[in-house]
Amino acid sequence: MTILIIANVLSFIGNTLFTLSSVFKSKKKILICQSSNYILAIISEFMTSAFSAMVQEGMSLIRNIILLFVKTKNKIVKLTITLICVSISVCVGIIINIYFSNNVWYGYLPIMGTIVYSTAVILAFMINMSEIKAELVLKIGLVINSIIWSIYGFYVKLYPIAIFNIITIIICIISFIRIILILNKAKDEESKI
Repeated sequence: MTILIIANVLSFIGNTLFTLSSVFKSKKKILICQSSNYILAIISEFMTSAFSAMVQEGMSLIRNIILLFVKTKNKIVKLTITLICVSISVCVGIIINIYFSNNVWYGYLPIMGTIVYSTAVILAFMINMSEIKAELVLKIGLVINSIIWSIYGFYVKLYPIAIFNIITIIICIISFIRIILILNKAKDEESKI
């Protein structure tokens, strides 16, 4: 019971730091907060035997560090790095879930979340679309990812994961409403011309 409480406290601190990163403009501060979250998440997930999630967090940390040091605006290089990291995290996550977590079905949830959100990010940044449509693609990916991680958080008893992802879902729903209003306004303006 004590381990579970400590794991939830670490998860809460990590999720708070990750959420806090959204208010910063400095890439360095954002990276420090997000990386701190990944480290605390890895520790809390290890303490609760949430091994497949641990792999996803570890690869996210490695990807962020690599992208920090790769000083290029070349989308193909960034895409390649992202695809390699996602491929490794998915493959290793599956192997870890099979061999260390008795192949539990919910062990695949973080892996699915990684695939969904990474796909949304790749689509939003690699396909030529308007900024508002790219935001919509990202938010859809984020909502699906957050639903998946919320469910996982309950199964592994790391409730801050579930709570913070539910908050993310609510914020995304508010964003959907704003995006729909903007798109409808643009459509109305086009029809007047």
